[in-house]
Amino acid sequence: MAMSRPEEQCPIQCQLCEVDPMIKWKCLDCDLLMCSKCKDQIHSKFKSEKEHKIIDIKDVGRQDKTVDQKSKEMDQEDQKLVSISGLQTAGVSSALTNDKLIINVKEYQTEMLNIHFLAVTFDGSLWIGDGAKRDLHYICTSLQNVQLLRDKVKVISRFNMVILRIAVTPTNDILMATGTPRLMQIKAGANRVEESIYYEDMSRDIWSVHVSKDGRVIIGGGKFVVVMDTNGSYLTRYENDKNKKTLFKGKLVCSITSTCNGNIFIVEYFNKGVIMLGKDDVINIYKGNPVYNYYTGSFNPISVVTTPMDNVLVADNGNHTLHILDNNCRLLTVCNIGDIGIKRPASLAIIMEEPFPVLYIGCDVYDSNSKKGKLYKMNILEC
Repeated sequence: MAMSRPEEQCPIQCQLCEVDPMIKWKCLDCDLLMCSKCKDQIHSKFKSEKEHKIIDIKDVGRQDKTVDQKSKEMDQEDQKLVSISGLQTAGVSSALTNDKLIINVKEYQTEMLNIHFLAVTFDGSLWIGDGAKRDLHYICTSLQNVQLLRDKVKVISRFNMVILRIAVTPTNDILMATGTPRLMQIKAGANRVEESIYYEDMSRDIWSVHVSKDGRVIIGGGKFVVVMDTNGSYLTRYENDKNKKTLFKGKLVCSITSTCNGNIFIVEYFNKGVIMLGKDDVINIYKGNPVYNYYTGSFNPISVVTTPMDNVLVADNGNHTLHILDNNCRLLTVCNIGDIGIKRPASLAIIMEEPFPVLYIGCDVYDSNSKKGKLYKMNILEC
C-alpha cells in the first residue's frame, strides 16, 4: 500500500478547468481556486464578478483545507467535465463563447416513460412524474418521490393519479396541479394526498403551479395566470389587457417561474415563446433565436426555472438546448446539451449546493430504442 503524501504537498488543479495545476488566484465569494486563464476568461463573466473578492493564492496560506477536500471529492467521483459553447449573436446582451457552463454531469435511468415534471425538496429528495394515471398493475405510477444514491434511483413512495405540474413550498410541502380548479398537496413528512387552500375562484382548471422564493403561489391554466399569497388570497390576475383582449395566445400555461425583481416567466403549449409578466401586463417576450433551431426549425420551450443568480433557464425540447435569459427576458447564452447526449429536455429543477447550483433535467424518451426517461444531475457555472 503506497504511502500518501503530506496534505500540503498534494497538487490542486484549477477548480474551473480542472486541468491547469498552476493555481494563482482564489475567489473568497465563490470559494474557488483558479488559474490565471480561468480567472480572466471564465470567472470574469460571472454576473456579480465585480463584487467578488479575489486574492493571490500566496495570501491564502496553507491552512485552507476546505477547498482541498472538495477537490479530492470531485476527483474520487470521476465525474465528467463537459464544455458547452455559447454563440455570440446580434442583439444578445452578454453571450458566452466556448466557456464551461456545465460540469459533473451524472445520468440516471428512471422507471418513468417521460419525466414531464420535476421538483427538488429542501431535504434533497426529488419528485418526478409523467402525469398519466396508470392501470393498477403497472408499477410506474404517475408521481414518485425518489432519492439519487450513487448511480441508482431509489423510489421512496408512489402515487397513482393525474398530475400536470408540481411545486415545493418554503415549508417543504408539495403542491400539485391536477387539471381541476383546486391544487392538491402532500404535506412535508406525510404520505397522503389532500386538498390545499389554493383554488381558481372562477372554477377553471389549473394546469401549472409555481411557488416563488417569498412563498407566493402562482397558478396557470387556459389563458390565465393568478398570483396568491400564503393564505390563498388573490394578489394579481393576468388574463386580459386594457382593451379586454387576452394576454395569452397559446392553448394553456404549462410552466411558470419567477425572479427576485418581481417578474413572472411562463411557457404556453402551442406558443413558441417565453412570456415575461410585469406588475399587471406582458412586458416582454423571448421568441428564441433561429441560429439555435437545429432540428425543428423553430423554438420549442417547454419548461422554465430560475437560478440562484436570478437568471432563467429555458428548456427547448425539440432542439435539445437550454436558453439562459436574464431576469428581464434578455438572452445571455444557449447551451446545446444535445451534444453531450441530453436529448428532449422536458422538465427542470434547481437547488443551491455550494459552491455551485445543482441542476436537474428530466427528459422524454428520445427514440424507439429507449424504454424509460432519463434524469440528469449536474453543476452549473452561471454567466
